[in-house]
Amino acid sequence: MKSLLTPLLLLSFSLLATSATYAETANTTVQIHTGQAPAQGQGQVKSQRKQITLNYASAVRTEQVLKDAQLQIAKHALLTTPVYWLQAAIFTHPLEQEKSALLTLITTQQGEFNQEDERYKALAALHQFISSSHFAKRALLQLDYDNARITNSANPLLSGELTLQLPARSDQVWVLGAVKDTGAVEWQQRLSTAEYLNHAEAISAAENDTAVVIQPDGKVETHPIAYWNERHHDIAPGAIIYLPFTGGWLVPLDNLGFDASGFNEINQAVVSLLRERVL
Repeated sequence: MKSLLTPLLLLSFSLLATSATYAETANTTVQIHTGQAPAQGQGQVKSQRKQITLNYASAVRTEQVLKDAQLQIAKHALLTTPVYWLQAAIFTHPLEQEKSALLTLITTQQGEFNQEDERYKALAALHQFISSSHFAKRALLQLDYDNARITNSANPLLSGELTLQLPARSDQVWVLGAVKDTGAVEWQQRLSTAEYLNHAEAISAAENDTAVVIQPDGKVETHPIAYWNERHHDIAPGAIIYLPFTGGWLVPLDNLGFDASGFNEINQAVVSLLRERVL
């Protein structure tokens, strides 16, 4: 399988600036987002949850934003457990065009199969997950309040209209892609990628050598899953496992040696977008 990481290296993002002029003129608003789902039996909680926005007259240090956000989270009881810093993130503009383009790719590929085909069903489940998810550009900044207080590189200036995600730790791992049962699987310590995939059951048009894992901090990893090359890699709570689709052995390759069935483009687009998912 060709690595899915190379195109991801082309993704670049610049959120941070340090000039004095910039700091004096930029306005900053930060919407606090905990990502916490409503409790069972409280279906209206999510829509009624208090929205907290921090406002600053100029660019502001990351440490100050994290401090203020935690005070507001405690004041309004937005979380019942500590912040899960591994999944903390700052997002800027929504990626609605990228999301729409991916949904179109999936729908077009579905049209190649009848509705009873396992590929059609797996694509439909993937379409539903992407459609119901929100995506925004993620800042290349690992958030940690204690680290921001003592390390200059972890405490840059922030400005503009931002969403600050400070969630509780998840107890699930999502499994998506070329599987029969798309959805959440309970996170278990030391459980391998292949074992999570066993819960979801791969379809015949699935990549059988390598799966892609999007860790909670947005890092993308490829994990060997075949019996002959499997090596253990830790999977953190809240991660997403994506099993790529493949057209099979009889599908011709393009001039770069990639699967020319149309699945390769979907695989690349899915992985690129999943790392930008907002809880």
